[in-house]
Amino acid sequence: MDPCFETAIGLGRAIRNGRLSSAEAAEAHLQRIARINGGLNALVVVDRAGAMKAARAADRALRKKSATIGPLHGVPITIKEAFDVAGLATTASHPPLKDNIARSDASLVARLRAAGAVILGKTNVPELCRDFQTDSPLFGTARNAWDARRTAGGSTGGGAVAVAARLSPLELGSDIGGSVRNPAHYNGIFSLKPTEWRVPGRGHVPDLPGQTRTTRYMGVFGPLARSVEDLEAALRIIAGPDGYEAEAPPIPLGPTPRLKPGELRIAVLENNPLVQVSADTAAVVQATVRLLTKAGAKVKRAAPADLDWRQSWDDWIDLFQYQNRALQPLAERQPFFDADGGNDPSARSMVRTARLDLGEFFAVLDRRDLAMRQCERFLDDYDAWLMPVMPDAAFIRQKQSEPLRIDGVDHPYFFAGCSYNYLANLTGQPSIVLPCGFSRDGLPIGLQLTGKRWSEAKLLGVAKALEKLLPPCPVPPTYKD
Repeated sequence: MDPCFETAIGLGRAIRNGRLSSAEAAEAHLQRIARINGGLNALVVVDRAGAMKAARAADRALRKKSATIGPLHGVPITIKEAFDVAGLATTASHPPLKDNIARSDASLVARLRAAGAVILGKTNVPELCRDFQTDSPLFGTARNAWDARRTAGGSTGGGAVAVAARLSPLELGSDIGGSVRNPAHYNGIFSLKPTEWRVPGRGHVPDLPGQTRTTRYMGVFGPLARSVEDLEAALRIIAGPDGYEAEAPPIPLGPTPRLKPGELRIAVLENNPLVQVSADTAAVVQATVRLLTKAGAKVKRAAPADLDWRQSWDDWIDLFQYQNRALQPLAERQPFFDADGGNDPSARSMVRTARLDLGEFFAVLDRRDLAMRQCERFLDDYDAWLMPVMPDAAFIRQKQSEPLRIDGVDHPYFFAGCSYNYLANLTGQPSIVLPCGFSRDGLPIGLQLTGKRWSEAKLLGVAKALEKLLPPCPVPPTYKD
């Protein structure tokens, strides 16, 4: 067996069964990283010494039966560079943090280590995780695993490329506007954005070390992998409060139901009113609907009738900006007070939020609650809501200042790039991405399943049922061996 082409759970089974040692698995991945990563720039920190030391310790524990052996025992994984890993740099690609060395593990990193996972290194991110491309001022650009000219996605771009190119079977990422979902879509892998506050964020940058924590809404943390089974295993390790964040309730995940496609009730959204998807993306939605229908699922094209899409997008971006700018000096905000945002919704948000008006902030939270109730009520009648992740397959890398072109139509960059991902962040609902098809250029296209808050177990059951109808997780042609 080639360890690099196994899933995380598959590797764990092989290690527990003695068919493979953790040291062999780690060494195989490290050799592949040394051979391939230079052309991808997916990993920006490789901890060979630390990984091999942890792998040998995992093998000793297995031989001595001296520790609880979990599903990820001895399994090599990667971590998004924005998470603290003790002894390694945590910069979030922010130049002022270029010399910052983490003194301890982020809560989720500590949980993965405690479950036996072996950390190979850390993966590339855009500066402060604020883009859906991964172009780092410290580490350079991460390249898409399917076409080096195209975006890797972001902000967990390096991690998605690492998983797709078989440099790592599992990545830990973060998502406030699609950052574990769009990179999975662009690179042909799976990802999970949990319910807001399902998993703790201590040790993730931003927020900046030593400063007041302002990112308290919508930001979530979850895995990227090559199977739904791996997503579930990772979630069960990282879920639950850690005692550092007052918002996180101790709500159990519960068992994942075994669902058959014929039992499913799926709502489908092909296009929302904000941005029309490409013909390629629409074709993948239609093909997936046919798969589900043929398997006996009850599929209906539907969306919440009372949801104001444009207002909800504005509320998402405003809430993001209020948190992002909370500590920004007045001198930096004042030029926006009387500015004209023009036709770009992101620019208009910069104007609206410049004064840090507390009354307006709470009005956004009120409207956020309304959108959440509307989407929760809508899902009373469905097991999941299937929709695009992004309007199109991976685009050729470009500047943020340039419009995003979709089938010949130009759209404001951030508005289009977050037009299908923002809603699950605004409502706090969980969402799972599955690779469902390809564009005419052979680029992967993923779709996302969204469920009710705190319903990850059911959503995982729905995703597993859909996964069985789809081909295996694809391998980028350049990296088949």
